[in-house]
Amino acid sequence: MCLRIYIATLLFFVGTASAQNRELLGEYKLGIVGSDQSDTIYQAAHEGAKDAALELSERYSIDVELLVYTPDQSQGSTQATSLADLFIENADGLIVSPEPTGAVQSSIQFARDQGQEIVYFERQLSEVEPLVALLADEVEAGRLAGHTVLTKLSSRGRVAILTSANPTPALEQRLSGLREVLGFRRIATTVTCEPDYRSAVAAIHAAEEADRNDQIDAWVFLEDWPMLGMPALPWKPGERPIVAIQSTPSAFMYVDRGYLDALIVHPYYEWGYQSVEALVEKLHNEQSPESNLVRTTPRVVDWRNAEAYRENWKRWLR
Repeated sequence: MCLRIYIATLLFFVGTASAQNRELLGEYKLGIVGSDQSDTIYQAAHEGAKDAALELSERYSIDVELLVYTPDQSQGSTQATSLADLFIENADGLIVSPEPTGAVQSSIQFARDQGQEIVYFERQLSEVEPLVALLADEVEAGRLAGHTVLTKLSSRGRVAILTSANPTPALEQRLSGLREVLGFRRIATTVTCEPDYRSAVAAIHAAEEADRNDQIDAWVFLEDWPMLGMPALPWKPGERPIVAIQSTPSAFMYVDRGYLDALIVHPYYEWGYQSVEALVEKLHNEQSPESNLVRTTPRVVDWRNAEAYRENWKRWLR
């Protein structure tokens, strides 16, 4: 037991000395951890972080090394193990979209206790205070979806909503914002499904078949599960206005084929860029953000800007 404590203490002091030496030389190690490597949202955030590391290195004549440690869930990797690996790498700062598990919370708290700066993006853990949290404004995403779909409808048109049978807090916030805009009279039905392509398509078909009185005039998908495969919707392109809150770039196929009127998107790339920027300003210039909580603004992608947004995804996923 004494030997373990000695080794842990030795590692801590060696790591602290190494970090202080890097700081004097203008060298910084930053780690970024999303939920899953296969998720394109985190791939976009990685690209933003990489670009920021390069640009800030040139701006301040320093060396910012970015370590991408988002786990590969298909291989059994987890956020907790990624965070442990980053501690071994002696990172100066961590950028995390934290999963709400005890192991992740403990890992982040440990890193914080050892003096590492923490930045959250997309979501946060309220138990561990960060340098800054760049959080998705999911309520505003729901509001935007509501305002956008209403522009496609007559004054009496009604909307069906697709959400998960077991909604996450993010989905509940989106639904809250959407309901705020639509009001009770403009909602035809709320349809639930498992969060995957086949379940979503089956739920939509069942809802349309049950709509004997033609109450459904449009749809809002609180995530784009029905668009994760080939088009299999029970109507022709253009027959139903559809607005979806994006989770992958696969929805562009539905834009091209005329099924989808608009996407509501979060600033995935900017999450990574702004996170690195906040850490470098703190570590190198001792400048803290004006606020430790920033709600990032979602936006609408439709026919006016879809092509430019598609080009962004091509660059992020290169």
